[in-house]
Amino acid sequence: MTVCDFNGSFVTFVTPGRGNNARIQVEAICDLMAGGESTRYLLVASCKAEETYGTGDLFRIPNYDFSCIFSNTEYQIIRVHLPVDDNWLETGISAERFEEVNIHVAEAPARLCQDEDAIVRATLDNLPLIARTELLDDAGGTYARLEYPIKTMNVNDKRWEFQVDTGPVIVPDAEREVAQEIERFDLGFVVYNRFDRAEFIIQEPTPVGAEGTRVGHYSRIRKMEARNRLFCMGEAA
Repeated sequence: MTVCDFNGSFVTFVTPGRGNNARIQVEAICDLMAGGESTRYLLVASCKAEETYGTGDLFRIPNYDFSCIFSNTEYQIIRVHLPVDDNWLETGISAERFEEVNIHVAEAPARLCQDEDAIVRATLDNLPLIARTELLDDAGGTYARLEYPIKTMNVNDKRWEFQVDTGPVIVPDAEREVAQEIERFDLGFVVYNRFDRAEFIIQEPTPVGAEGTRVGHYSRIRKMEARNRLFCMGEAA
């Protein structure tokens, strides 16, 4: 079986006039199921606001965190300023915003960790871990499948327990009314220590202080029925 090789997977967007080819590593994937078909969405790694190819100071001040979600046809740009404002999300049709958007997803062989013991052993053998989390609808069917690298893993080799705590991932909201499907997604981190449930903490504008100031913070928790599977890549030394 194969999983996404995130180290070799990239989205490259080309700005108008071919001013820049921005190649950014893929952080997480979500395959959204609807009507018997699936659409793939990819979250790319975040960076900081910059003056690209500038001749003076390169970091912009005030700065902001910049990340994107792409499908084959749509995009969402996430700009988290301090404080965050109502324009922190930009969504649209990629062909109307960019000259090109090129998606490259590499795959690599992996094997399923069948149980807690296998997960603990793969972790302590320092093997790369990739997770797939299937989110379930009310009928128990899969409406979304998340795939992401496990960057932080907790294990106990006396009780043979594990707990994933990693992100960011993209989390769909099946109930949200949207004009474009890509508006359905939030950024989140995921935590779980069992195979049938996942807990997400979602980034959103979060009030701080007494004057209504908001910051982009991971502050809202969603608990969801899920099917979690963990895969390891490579062989132990």
